[in-house]
Amino acid sequence: MKLASLLAIFIGGGLGSVSRYLVSRLVVFMGYGAKFPLATLVANVCACVVMAAVLSFSLRDKEISEGWSLFWLVGFCGGFSTFSTFSYENWLLMRDGWYSMLALNILLSVVMCMAVFYFANRLFIAPN
Repeated sequence: MKLASLLAIFIGGGLGSVSRYLVSRLVVFMGYGAKFPLATLVANVCACVVMAAVLSFSLRDKEISEGWSLFWLVGFCGGFSTFSTFSYENWLLMRDGWYSMLALNILLSVVMCMAVFYFANRLFIAPN
């Protein structure tokens, strides 16, 4: 892997992480205080918009460089929200007709990740 590629991912990831933080601060600033995680939803949808736009542009024009692709898709979207990658991979499964794999991926991802939080909470926070 080239140093320029790693640098593109590094800078994109940093900007994505800062953007994620700013989205959460903006939601709080706007006075939203309900239980629903609106900032996470906004970040996830925005990251999907960025990823879809970059992928659509690169597929249509085929002129996006590897550096910019890594910056936006791996770096920025990865720092902003990995949900965009999860959604894209699920979209590919759906597009290609792999519906059972799509359902399995969604089900396993959500159930297993929720189980990790449940067991971590039971093990480390509330052992009673």
